[in-house]
Amino acid sequence: MNKLARIIVWCFIFIIFVASIVFSFSNTQPVALSFGIVTLAPQALAVWIIAAFALGGVLGLLLGAGLVRNLRAKLEIKRLRSQVSKLEKSLANERADKLSDNSTAIS
Repeated sequence: MNKLARIIVWCFIFIIFVASIVFSFSNTQPVALSFGIVTLAPQALAVWIIAAFALGGVLGLLLGAGLVRNLRAKLEIKRLRSQVSKLEKSLANERADKLSDNSTAIS
């Protein structure tokens, strides 16, 4: 990454950081978060929103990095290796049967 792009990225991160601080000072009302079964302790509204923003960013990075796609590929490779192993065994059995048939036919 060239120097200008790196400066732009750091400026963007700094702006997000300052905006989150201003936002957190503006939204200090405590709010309890309920997920039906579980109710979390009341925290400032800004805490919940910033936590959701951060969690979304982390999940986005993980999914963007191909974590799910990589897992699917590994499972597919495992399935295909198993299938190749079964086919190799079947082929070896067929060859053995064919050799035994040829040896009995010659005798």
